[in-house]
Amino acid sequence: MATSKYFTVKVEPTILASKQNTAAYAANDLVFDWAAFDVPKGTNKLIDTTIIMYGTAGIRQDAQIDYYFAKSRNNVAPVSLGTSNGSANGFGYYSDLLGTVTVSDADFSHGLDYLAVASGPRTGTGHSVIPDLCLTGEPDSGTNVGYDKLYVAGLAVGAPDFRNTINVDGIQATTQAVLTVQGTDARQCFDVGDIVNDEDDRLMGTIKSVDSATQLTMESNLANASVDEKKLFPASPIKLILSFER
Repeated sequence: MATSKYFTVKVEPTILASKQNTAAYAANDLVFDWAAFDVPKGTNKLIDTTIIMYGTAGIRQDAQIDYYFAKSRNNVAPVSLGTSNGSANGFGYYSDLLGTVTVSDADFSHGLDYLAVASGPRTGTGHSVIPDLCLTGEPDSGTNVGYDKLYVAGLAVGAPDFRNTINVDGIQATTQAVLTVQGTDARQCFDVGDIVNDEDDRLMGTIKSVDSATQLTMESNLANASVDEKKLFPASPIKLILSFER
């Protein structure tokens, strides 16, 4: 049976809630540090990048970000680029870089009220064009046999803003899976599978269902007791779907 030469990888970089809560990002700020993902061993050609970006307090935003790709060194992840919502002032990763892709404001589609989605390459004035970017990881660096590990990081070109106005409503114990919220409609800010943290980076849990504007149910009991009025954030407000050709 023939094997397709195309495959996709979904990457969900983690951004600390405390950094999302600090302020809007400025140009050249590090949005998220190196996030790992595995690809089949050898060289793979990146042919499309889809970006799913959560909004600001549930309101859609289109924010241009540069995405950098790198490989490991002696099976160790690249040195950190810096701290999210601050300058990318790290060093020691230069030899590990493999390439970069820009997803521009013009690449985002329109019409969704609460979510922004961009895919490339597209044609026409203002659109980014994904180059023939061939990525080769360090041999045998993957989690499983036959795979290599690659990394992606994001730096702001525009001004992404992940600040939220949804917060905990009351004190809820670790003996329950339900988290009651108030403020912005929870359905605008979260979805099934999202990991939720409060503004102090305390884990609440992974969402099993978004029951209503004011209620989330986690896959298991709350990881920590909730603190009244603390703001809530998804751990991964940016999700990437990377399409490759072998």
